[in-house]
Amino acid sequence: MTNEIPIELLNDAFNVFRDASKKLEDQYAVLETRVEELNSELAEKNRAIERSRRLAAMGEMAARIAHEIRNPLGSMSIFATLLERELAEDKRKKLAEQISKGIKTLDNLLSNMLLFANSPEARLKSMDIKEIIDDSILLTKGREKKGVEISVAHSGETVITADPDLLRQLFLNLMINALDAVEDNGRVEVTTNVVERDGSDYMEIKVSDNGRGIAARELDRIFDPFFTTKERGTGLGLAIVTSVVDAHAGWIKAESALEEGTAFTIGIPVKREFRI
Repeated sequence: MTNEIPIELLNDAFNVFRDASKKLEDQYAVLETRVEELNSELAEKNRAIERSRRLAAMGEMAARIAHEIRNPLGSMSIFATLLERELAEDKRKKLAEQISKGIKTLDNLLSNMLLFANSPEARLKSMDIKEIIDDSILLTKGREKKGVEISVAHSGETVITADPDLLRQLFLNLMINALDAVEDNGRVEVTTNVVERDGSDYMEIKVSDNGRGIAARELDRIFDPFFTTKERGTGLGLAIVTSVVDAHAGWIKAESALEEGTAFTIGIPVKREFRI
């Protein structure tokens, strides 16, 4: 009687061992990949924390500078307005208008810096979106280009609960971007409409232009602080737009194509709990 193990049994045992080894190798590869992913995520989070720390320090510095500049700037604005009135019939009125334009630009920059530094919180109250949009368009006076057409169309209800000051700054930034993007005889369109999303009503506002557009590779970065596609831009305008939208628990979408134009669509909840 022999103790030899049948070859078939040995083959079966080898196959079981081989399959088990293969499964272990596959599981090890999965674990190794997951570890790499976790390390990458951890590194990204560490970078985000460091970036947030730097931005917080920059924001605090920007707020201090903005407050120091805003007081004399307010006086300059008053004097420039008085000068415009005094020169109403004088050719030199255009010089005073240029001063006013420059002051408005600086004031908008300071507003953006303060909003960026302070992380705005919406103070909600009932307001008409039509009035806010009209105010924002009025504040862009001095940035007009020859033959540029600005059209506004409202569909349905226009009253919502929101922070009018924050929304005014939001639309001012979007209107300035649109006017900067279009050439002479360009077109800027603003439309509003109430839509339903996730079971709630939102005021959907769309600001579009037929300007130079934004390259696809840059579209994902346009809301990042200090990123800009303009030669003299600060990169804060759209970052502020995002923070205002977030403060209202809303949403924003950007669409663009080079040489065709850009459209920003914003959703703001129609009704929310009041916090004044």
